[in-house]
Amino acid sequence: MRRPIILGGNPYISNYYKKSACELLAATGGNTGNLAFQYAVATHLAGAVPILSLDAPIKEIRAAGDIIVLPLANQLGKHTDLTDMASRLEEINLPIVGVGLGAQAKSSDIDVELTRGTERWLRTVVRLAPSAAPNLGVRGPYTKAQIERFDLPNAAVVTGCPSNFINMGDDIATQIAAGFNRRPTLIAATAGIPYIPVLAHIEQNLVALVTQAGGAYIVQHGMEMLQLARREFEQMAPAILETCRSYIAPQINLEGFKAWCRRHAFTFLDVRSWMDFLGRFDFVVGTRVHGAILALQAGVPAACIAHDSRTLELCKTMGVPVRHYTEIDVLTRDNLFDYFSFDRERFTETRRMLLDNYLSIYRSAGIEVRAELSLALGSSAN
Repeated sequence: MRRPIILGGNPYISNYYKKSACELLAATGGNTGNLAFQYAVATHLAGAVPILSLDAPIKEIRAAGDIIVLPLANQLGKHTDLTDMASRLEEINLPIVGVGLGAQAKSSDIDVELTRGTERWLRTVVRLAPSAAPNLGVRGPYTKAQIERFDLPNAAVVTGCPSNFINMGDDIATQIAAGFNRRPTLIAATAGIPYIPVLAHIEQNLVALVTQAGGAYIVQHGMEMLQLARREFEQMAPAILETCRSYIAPQINLEGFKAWCRRHAFTFLDVRSWMDFLGRFDFVVGTRVHGAILALQAGVPAACIAHDSRTLELCKTMGVPVRHYTEIDVLTRDNLFDYFSFDRERFTETRRMLLDNYLSIYRSAGIEVRAELSLALGSSAN
C-alpha cells in the first residue's frame, strides 16, 4: 500500500479560542465549512497520516509519503486562479488523488469558465493520477461533465462530498426521518453573507426563526460574519457593521443587533464540537451546505437553500433536502416541512452508491482506509 500525505487543509486548529476572526479565516481557507471535508478525509485514511501545508519544503513532503491526497471544494470556476498551486504540484511530482471537487457557475445550465491557471491545475492533477482509473472524486454529474469538456474523459467519478461519510456508525437516516415527522421547536440557521441582495429576505426569515426559537445563527464565511460571531464589534468598521445589521436584522437598532449577535451568533473551529452542538436542535436550515451536511451527520433534520450550481449540485447528488431560493416566499416554523422533505430510502441508497465510488478512488490508488469506513453501509468496495 502507498503512504498517503494530506496536502493542505488541516482541520485541527490549535488554540483557536484566542485567535482573531482574521486569523481564523486564514486558517480555514476563508470558510469554516472547509473543516467539514478536511476532517472527513483526515479520519477516513488508515493510520497516522501526515497533514502538511502546500508550502512545506518539497524534501519534507516527499519524505512523509509517496502519494498526495487533496481535500477539495469548488475550485473549478472563473473565481479561482490556481497557477501557483499547479506549479507547486508539478514541482513535488508525486501521484495525486483529489476528493470533493466541485464546479461553480451561476447555473448548471451554463458551462463553467476556468482561468488559464486553474485549467493548468486541473490537467496537472489528472496527469499525476496513480493509475488508469479516475483519480478525482467530484461533487456531482455537472462537475464531471465540465471536466470532460476539457478532453479529460476518464478523470472523475461522482462521490459527493467526503463529509457525507463522517458518521458511519449509526442509522442516521432513521433519526433524520423521525425528526421530519415532528414539529421543530429549537432551530439553528446556517448563515450567509450580507452582500447578496436577492437573499436578504431569506436571511431575515432565518433570523426570525432563530429569534422565535431561541436558537443559533451559525456563521461560516466572511470576515465580518466571523467578527459578529466572535463579538469583535470594535474591530469592525462602522459602515461594515451597519451593512450587516441592515441586511440581517433591519428591524433592530445597532445596540440591539450587537446584543442579538452575543446571544445567537456562533462559529465553530472544530467539527466534533460543531456536530455535538447541532445535536441539540430540531431543525437546521440555511444557505450553507456544509452546515446542513454536518447536521445530517449528527442525525438532525436539515435543509439547504441554494443560490448557485455548486450548492444545488451537491445537495441533489447526496439527497440533502434543498430548495432554490426563488422557490421560497416566507419561511416559518409551521411551513418548513412544506418546503423541505426527506426520503430515507433514497438518502441511504444514494449514500451507499457514493461511498462505493469514494472508496474506489482510494482503492485504485493503493491507499488504505479505516476498516469501519470500508465496511459501512454494506459497501461493495471493501
